[in-house]
Amino acid sequence: MSVKELFQKNRTVISVGILSSVLLIIIAGCILSPTLFYDQWIWKYYWGPIVSDAAGHSVSYNGVSAQEGYTIISEITYGIILVIALYVIYKLLKKLKIVIDWRFCLALMPYILFGPVTRVLEDADYFSEPAIYWFISPLIYLQIAAYALFFVIMGYYFEKLSEKTDKTYFFVYPAVLLLGLNVFVTMIWIFGSKYGLHPIEPLIFYLVSCAALIPLMYTYFKQKIINVNTTLFSGGLLFLLPSLYLTARWIAGEQWSFSQGVRFDVFVLIFGLVASITAAVYIVSRRYKDNEKFAVYKNPLNLSMLTGHMIDGITSYVSIYDPLKMGLPFYMEKHPASNTLMEIWPPLFPIVKFLLIVAVIYIFDVLYKEELRGYRAFANLLKIGILILGLSPGLRDILRVTMGV
Repeated sequence: MSVKELFQKNRTVISVGILSSVLLIIIAGCILSPTLFYDQWIWKYYWGPIVSDAAGHSVSYNGVSAQEGYTIISEITYGIILVIALYVIYKLLKKLKIVIDWRFCLALMPYILFGPVTRVLEDADYFSEPAIYWFISPLIYLQIAAYALFFVIMGYYFEKLSEKTDKTYFFVYPAVLLLGLNVFVTMIWIFGSKYGLHPIEPLIFYLVSCAALIPLMYTYFKQKIINVNTTLFSGGLLFLLPSLYLTARWIAGEQWSFSQGVRFDVFVLIFGLVASITAAVYIVSRRYKDNEKFAVYKNPLNLSMLTGHMIDGITSYVSIYDPLKMGLPFYMEKHPASNTLMEIWPPLFPIVKFLLIVAVIYIFDVLYKEELRGYRAFANLLKIGILILGLSPGLRDILRVTMGV
């Protein structure tokens, strides 16, 4: 038996063995040589920046300093983890026979938005220790991934149950979920402040949680079946709507910490520029819709990728360099790669982002279209990952500027 055949036959066991070995080496290293493994590696590149982000200034441990933001090493590590995670998620979705397309991306949108919205709430000092660490990247994104996977699996079983179970009895499942969540939020309201959590008033949450289930119930009454996408979307709304409510309270004037002023003008400027660029791409692709090389750019998922990264690129450029002299507070770029581009020439970052996304779409949908035909679901999942990498930091930045934090 060849090595390839051996791996194919035992890949789950081998993969788990490799992961377990890496974890054991790290644990053993932290015990036997904590200065090298923990102080100079884990603390300096991974945990220290999270603590620094929560504190709002540089921190040190055993003489090793750490600053808020990312390093080349941490970005490479998180990139590798992201690729592995996408592959594992792809295999799970394939096993559950879930279609990965634009509709699936829409179902994920509440989770994609929840990340940056809660990151801005953390920037606005809504959370405190120890809960604050769970709302700083990358931990916030691990948290969101867990929520999304939970509702994907729940949606899969809801779909199977709604095909077999009595229609009236089926409502018990969402009702039990909603009741349990509302009881949990009520308990956090009573005891959560001890752990740095400050949720919204229970009555408000009861209302928004009922609103979150509207898509689920609407689909059920219209199609007489519950599908994965609707369950996933409603589950995401359970988290997103309370966060949007808190953000709206801040913008409306109920500010619980320091703000440099709400800036709707910057919000309108950035979204106006992004909308103009996206509309121009769409118009050109529609104009030449008979030419495959242009037509692919009007695909909703492709346009979403472009929009997300334009929000990130333009927001970073406008907020850091304030080219129109709008009197914006001082901001800085955390990512070394994008910071290097803007140091060469400030507008270079959004320009490079635009060209990169255009190139990615061309590679996926034109250049290697035939080769990827049998892997379209995985290609779409990669596109969703690329969308998240642009939209999440971009929305966080634009909300920070808008809220003045």
